Amino acid sequence: MAMIYCRDCGCKHSDRARACPKCGRAEFDADKSIAVYLILLWLFGVFGAHRFYAGKTKSGLAILIMFLFGLFSFPISAAFAHSGADASVMLLMGLGLMCFMAACIWVFVDFIVALCNIKHPEKIFAKK
Repeated sequence: MAMIYCRDCGCKHSDRARACPKCGRAEFDADKSIAVYLILLWLFGVFGAHRFYAGKTKSGLAILIMFLFGLFSFPISAAFAHSGADASVMLLMGLGLMCFMAACIWVFVDFIVALCNIKHPEKIFAKK
């Protein structure tokens, strides 16, 4: 365990602390690159790769599950609907489409937020 100084107030605290005990500034992993984050977001955003890279595994997993549910439920239920299905299959198709769209919108918002915070990586890589 090493002691580090806060970038805002200069208070000395543990490097394992999630935030400065005096001012509350969130610490982040300085080894991570915003350029790598943006490339992962652009190429593999719908799989949540950028969230996994930033250390936000729960939201990365949420994006991945929503995308895969939408990706697989929509064509399967569309095939059943073509053969004369009931309302439950149509409901599954609608839920799959909504999950797919929600994942895509989430990735688009992440892209805008990343571009707006290109000079402030601590807002993207903050430990929460």
